[in-house]
Amino acid sequence: MNYNDARITKLRTYLFSIIDTLTTDKNYQINADMLDNDINNYSLDKIPTENQVEKWINGVEIHRDIFSFRSRKAYSQDTINNLSNIGFFESFESIIKSNNKKGVLPDIKGIESIECLNCGTMLSADANTAEFDIQIQIIYREE
Repeated sequence: MNYNDARITKLRTYLFSIIDTLTTDKNYQINADMLDNDINNYSLDKIPTENQVEKWINGVEIHRDIFSFRSRKAYSQDTINNLSNIGFFESFESIIKSNNKKGVLPDIKGIESIECLNCGTMLSADANTAEFDIQIQIIYREE
């Protein structure tokens, strides 16, 4: 399989369109399974889970993929900066939810929905940066 056809690649492309609406700084990257130490970068990591949700008698199967979408953001004792980080993930989740309702989904064969499974949460921090994580689930049909 060509990596351009992979679900993670297509989800990554979809996420670029969302982040572009949330940030004026276009100097960022969405990596796969690698979060850089620089601020304003992201990583899309597949979480190992049972992916078959349903199997119908007619041969149709409903599957899911769950991804951890991680980010490194500037972090400090400045309340405004930290509220901005939390606001980013609130807006991110809101866009995903709105897009799902409108049928604006990643270009994945058989996709039925996309949703955030949790709010953006800080995982760790040092003096200048913090790592945040939000989990994303896609549901898709295979025949």
